[in-house]
Amino acid sequence: MKNLLIKIAAVVCAYLLCLPAYAKEQPQTSLADRRKAEHYYLEAVIRQNMDDMASYYSLVKRAYELDPTNKRYGYDLGYCLTVTSKSNSVINHGLNLMKTYTDAHPEEYYENYIFAAICLHLGKVDMATEVWETLVSKFPEKIQCYPMLANCYVQKKELKKAIDVYDKLEKAEGMSEAISVKKISYYLALNDTTAAINEGKRLYDAAPLNVSNNMLMGNIYMQLQNTDSAMVFFNKAQEIDPDNGYVNLSKASIYTALGDSLSYEKEITAAIVNKNIDVPTKIDVLTSYIRQNIADNDSSARVDNMFKIIIEQHPHETEFRKLYYSYLAFSKKHSEAAEQLNFALDIDPTDIENWKRLMWLYIYLDKPEKTIETGEKALSYNPEEYSILQISAVAYNRMKEYEKALTLYQEILDKDKDYNVVNKAEIYSGMAEIYYNLKQEEKAFEYYDMALELSPNDYLTMNNYAYFLCLSGKDLEKAKELSEIAVEADPENVSSLDTYAWICFTMQDYKTALEYMDKIFEVGEESEFSTDVYEHYGDILFMNGRPDEALEAWKKALEMNPESEMLKKKVKNKTYFYE
Repeated sequence: MKNLLIKIAAVVCAYLLCLPAYAKEQPQTSLADRRKAEHYYLEAVIRQNMDDMASYYSLVKRAYELDPTNKRYGYDLGYCLTVTSKSNSVINHGLNLMKTYTDAHPEEYYENYIFAAICLHLGKVDMATEVWETLVSKFPEKIQCYPMLANCYVQKKELKKAIDVYDKLEKAEGMSEAISVKKISYYLALNDTTAAINEGKRLYDAAPLNVSNNMLMGNIYMQLQNTDSAMVFFNKAQEIDPDNGYVNLSKASIYTALGDSLSYEKEITAAIVNKNIDVPTKIDVLTSYIRQNIADNDSSARVDNMFKIIIEQHPHETEFRKLYYSYLAFSKKHSEAAEQLNFALDIDPTDIENWKRLMWLYIYLDKPEKTIETGEKALSYNPEEYSILQISAVAYNRMKEYEKALTLYQEILDKDKDYNVVNKAEIYSGMAEIYYNLKQEEKAFEYYDMALELSPNDYLTMNNYAYFLCLSGKDLEKAKELSEIAVEADPENVSSLDTYAWICFTMQDYKTALEYMDKIFEVGEESEFSTDVYEHYGDILFMNGRPDEALEAWKKALEMNPESEMLKKKVKNKTYFYE
């Protein structure tokens, strides 16, 4: 289809050259040209039925060139121009060709409907309104035209006319909630609260025991901030249908407005666990509930219990498992989050995004073997998914199985030669880290340069490159320059701040180094502070003449990495050692 549109567009471009000719008065068409035009048009219709739209356009165009007095040919040509061209002048010319036909043939329902719909889509609201008015007048039985006309009036801010249209539709179809809801929304927009209430009551009086009618009245009063009247109708709706969870949602919104958290909790809980509420609505409500609990620093016990009940109700709905995973991961309960992803993958093992989430979780939990195992399972369902291989390479790197990691990265690059869909910058960055770990520094820096050439704003790669340059003692000025860019891009990133501080330390600018280390403890969270951060902090404090504070930092680092011989020496001797 894309190719067809391209072909049509190409012909439209050529047609632009002919526009001035159509602006002139057309000469009388000869009988021979009319017959030729008929032949071309009939062939165009055949091509249209075969979905050969490019040929259809060319043939229609030729038919109109031969017989420009034929409004039908002009209509079809105008249609092609309006749906394929991006030129305003061509589109307007196409609309005029279509209008010439519809003005002459108001009895042609289909052609007028298409023309009106195109006008509305192109933002020609006045032109669309005129056609819809004609259609509603000539075809009162075509009820699909009424909402279209009302929509035009709404766009023109003529809400009273829109209401009149729905009044006519109601006479044709009878009273309905859908019609009343539209009219009520327009009355409220006009600040005609009396008319809005009366419209709702009209529907309510026709069926006072209808739950929807009571809910509608309650919602009207909620819009008017009359919570007492709204509650009367919501309570009545609940009496009629005690198991209607949507009533609980409505009452919960009232209690939110009143600031009654206990009653809100009761109603929202009843709504979420209600078996009659559809899954998408539950997901939306539960998501809002979780956000509110997080914002209020509220107990997670209620959220956990809520998920337990819902999962028991919907054991095969992966969306609840994914939402629970997100909540647990946010709460730093990563092992439990991984468990929920495993449940979700048992239900739907083809969900590649869940496999990737689970693999990264295991990376975070420092379980690279589990990452590899999970990746192998994922590949059995998604054998061509490069990102699985990429995460597995990260895991092999963590396991210090560098050759296996490099083999996977190279496999990705080889497979991608004919497709070019892989983020090569990420691959090169990963390979650079491995080469550095293999003590092949020059090759590592070569790959970092290749990565940044492809992705010059990859601040994570910049930070890593800068840190390794610093550790190697090579080109500290370049390391500092890269690190400055990374810090400027994300001034609260603990890793970037630590890198810059360590570069300053290595360059013996101890005062600046301490300023950036202090900033880490101002903006970061304790979970972000690694062994390196504490050890660097101790070293920098020591060089700034604060040995007691340095010792405390080294002790914290040693608690996190009790196998470090260097940290043991620093703590035991209470002094800094040059490596």
